[in-house]
Amino acid sequence: MNDEKIKIDVWSSPQLAGVEWHDIVEMPADSTDEEIESVAKEVAHQHFEWGYDIVK
Repeated sequence: MNDEKIKIDVWSSPQLAGVEWHDIVEMPADSTDEEIESVAKEVAHQHFEWGYDIVK
């Protein structure tokens, strides 16, 4: 069993998002690029409020 971890820095661009933030996330060292991207997107999504309206 491999318990090695990597840390990824998920960040925003102040030019694009209007704010700058960084979150450090630990993941298994053998994570695929797709898994890393999925986690990074989920972390980034937590920093923005969003919603929707039904238009009739």
